[in-house]
Amino acid sequence: MSSSALLLVTHAPLGNALLQVAAHILGAAPDFLKVLDISPTAEQETMIDGGLLLLRQLDQHEGIVILSDCKGSTPGNIAEQLHLIAFNSSLVYGLNLPMLLRAVNYCEQSHHAVAAAAVAGGRKSIIESERRHD
Repeated sequence: MSSSALLLVTHAPLGNALLQVAAHILGAAPDFLKVLDISPTAEQETMIDGGLLLLRQLDQHEGIVILSDCKGSTPGNIAEQLHLIAFNSSLVYGLNLPMLLRAVNYCEQSHHAVAAAAVAGGRKSIIESERRHD
């Protein structure tokens, strides 16, 4: 059975904050989940090098899902570069907590299946609440 690893590439401190919340909900931080939080002053090449190190740490898994918060942003661009380098990876933008939890819960599947489940979980959680008029 294949299993996937997760790499969060986000604006700092979002990735680590989401990791802490996920650990709180799940009881512990998954060992197949790493975070690359990008500070406003970070050098893009240095962050790509840091991301490559994290990809190597996650390499024992059969594929990596890279989750990023915002396409077109510096973290999103770094995530895209890492995705192009990591042959066996999927990239999803729009990271939110339900998306992360869904990805963690589906990690025993291929990176393609985890990415699809993450997108579905993220989309299903975006709901406008109707105001009740009493």
